[in-house]
Amino acid sequence: MSNVDRDSNNIPAYLPYLICTLASLFYLYEFVLQVSPSVMTKELMRSFGIGAAGVSIISAFYYYAYTPTQIIAGLLYDRFGPRRVLTVAIMICAVGAFFFSMTSSFALASIGRFLMGIGSAFSFIGSLMLVSRWFPPRLFALIAGIVQFMCAIGAICGQIPIAAAVSHFGWRHTLFWIAIFGLFLALLVSIVVKDHPPGKIISTVSHQKSGVLSRLITVFGKAQTWWIGLSAFFSWGPMVIFAALWGIPYLSERYGISTTQASTACAMIWVGMGLGSIFLGWLGDLVYRRKVPVIICAILAIVSGVMVLYVPNVSFHAMYFWLFLFGVGGSGQNTTHAIVREINPPSAVGTAIGFNNMAIVLSGAILQPLSGFILHHEWSGKIVNGVPYYSVPEYISAMGIAPLCGVAGLLISLCFVKETYCRSVADDAQSIQKKDSKVLKQNIAI
Repeated sequence: MSNVDRDSNNIPAYLPYLICTLASLFYLYEFVLQVSPSVMTKELMRSFGIGAAGVSIISAFYYYAYTPTQIIAGLLYDRFGPRRVLTVAIMICAVGAFFFSMTSSFALASIGRFLMGIGSAFSFIGSLMLVSRWFPPRLFALIAGIVQFMCAIGAICGQIPIAAAVSHFGWRHTLFWIAIFGLFLALLVSIVVKDHPPGKIISTVSHQKSGVLSRLITVFGKAQTWWIGLSAFFSWGPMVIFAALWGIPYLSERYGISTTQASTACAMIWVGMGLGSIFLGWLGDLVYRRKVPVIICAILAIVSGVMVLYVPNVSFHAMYFWLFLFGVGGSGQNTTHAIVREINPPSAVGTAIGFNNMAIVLSGAILQPLSGFILHHEWSGKIVNGVPYYSVPEYISAMGIAPLCGVAGLLISLCFVKETYCRSVADDAQSIQKKDSKVLKQNIAI
């Protein structure tokens, strides 16, 4: 037995779970940062002297950084591996949170959000890279769904507990301690995370031979990569408009409840998204279909979006159910990661997932400012306690984009996204190789 095999056999059974859990904690952490503005919209308006458009711009600066960094993140992961890249990325997030919590300038606050976006861009890709290296390929979609559930927990933590913390300690002190947690997490990742099992060496030589340009051409040259990315964009669009920004103040105004109560209701969206990601990942693996979960989610996004925004007399308790389905609708983007992984070679997995995740977060960069400007345009000009007041109809006008995203996602998934039947190009290559080997043996026998 070789040293590599001996080392591989001596790996503690818990190690893959511990490593991927730590990576997923970063994903949780970045979602706390991502959605935190939704529970402090009024505080931000008051602190920086801005309205809805200003809040949406500050929030969107996160996505302005997150979106273009996705491709860079994928390339860096393919080249250097997860441990070092993850550690640096978490530290950048923490620095951004420190920066944001200490400034009184609109411009500097935007830079703080920008830094958070840069670091956060590495979270999901790093988690999936480690999952793909430490677990069997057949479990990828299921475990990716579990990783997505961590983002749901992060979003809930970024709303319910953060809303309570903001009301008691203020938004600045709250973000300061979030930054401290980030530094502690970076230390843990640097100590515990390993790039790959000892018996599964991922050679960077092959990456050098293929080259950055070659991997980019491989990923971008596939029309399916673009259609899948567009489907993911519209799948996540309703989430960034409603769940990550305007949903809490909308529910607070519609039902006359506190921000904390509204954030508790909005948490159902993230529960639905997390559980939906796990269930639909399992369902796709079970029936060997990827399009089916994506189509189901698009339909749910349309129906629940209409119920949440346009149907009158929906009770507050019934709204919990529709918000849950709204979140399940947003979980369709998880399956798109499995699809884009299956249509690209292993050497370009990081780049492919990075591109797909870029398409997802691009929805925040585009749709959050758009919804903010619509809300500002519809605003009556009313001021309450020094903060712009927005009515329920004004919120609905701004968030009407959400169900339209579901319609666009459904059409793209039905008409343009091709089914992979849970088979990757690597699986096909191995099948061809085995078939050729079998034919060769038969010819030799003859």
